[in-house]
Amino acid sequence: MKSTTTGSPLAGRTALITAAGAGIGSAIALEWAGRGGTVVAVDLDPAAAEATARRVGLLGGRAAAVGVDVTDPDAIPAMLSTALDAFGRVDALFNVAGGSLPRRVDEMTDSDWYRMIDLNMTSVYRCSKLVVPELRRAGGGSIVNISSTAGLLAENRCAAYSAAKGGVLLLTKNMAMDYAADRIRVNAVCPGSTMTPRIRDYLERVPGHEAMIDELCPMRRFAEPEEIARPAVFLASDDASYITGAVLAVDGGLTAGKHFAIFEDA
Repeated sequence: MKSTTTGSPLAGRTALITAAGAGIGSAIALEWAGRGGTVVAVDLDPAAAEATARRVGLLGGRAAAVGVDVTDPDAIPAMLSTALDAFGRVDALFNVAGGSLPRRVDEMTDSDWYRMIDLNMTSVYRCSKLVVPELRRAGGGSIVNISSTAGLLAENRCAAYSAAKGGVLLLTKNMAMDYAADRIRVNAVCPGSTMTPRIRDYLERVPGHEAMIDELCPMRRFAEPEEIARPAVFLASDDASYITGAVLAVDGGLTAGKHFAIFEDA
């Protein structure tokens, strides 16, 4: 997806990216830096955040790193202070952190439920609440929330995860309305199954998932993290200057309708 601008369209702009140590978050960091932007890589694992920052540096970009647990309200302010100390401003926030727990309602403890809600939805609220005043001071900016196709369609054994990711979508739309006057755009991306390190590890332990994707997804494959990163960065760029409150499914057609691979193979 090419920018309509020339040169480095994100030069001078700083993005805070949670879960930047691997997978989609790391890909967003590299895509942002590749377009000239500076990066603050945030991750639960400080070493993983540092590794992403080093990769940005190898590409000729500028990056800082900080280890933050986004479910800890006392820890979250460190990501903003790191950005301001390193680069003096914040122009975009990518709320990427999340995770699933395969449980039905009667199989979950209250602790399981709250952990899923805190990680997948409350973290978006807290990180956004922290960053919005800085975006307002900068004269505007962008927030991109990484939700999931599980926020658009129910998935069995994913009750808490689906509830949280669906909540992120309405939170996105509410923030889009609330902050449009401040020139702050808020959008969401719903990735389909994406070949992150976590998913790769899962596939090694649980055979058969790839065959399920072949059956359900019209494109019959997993996304690569870069295929999620490009539209996410687009939504945060000036190329998307009139887009706010949007929910973009990047899922190979998974949510377009029912797909029966057997009919294609007949």
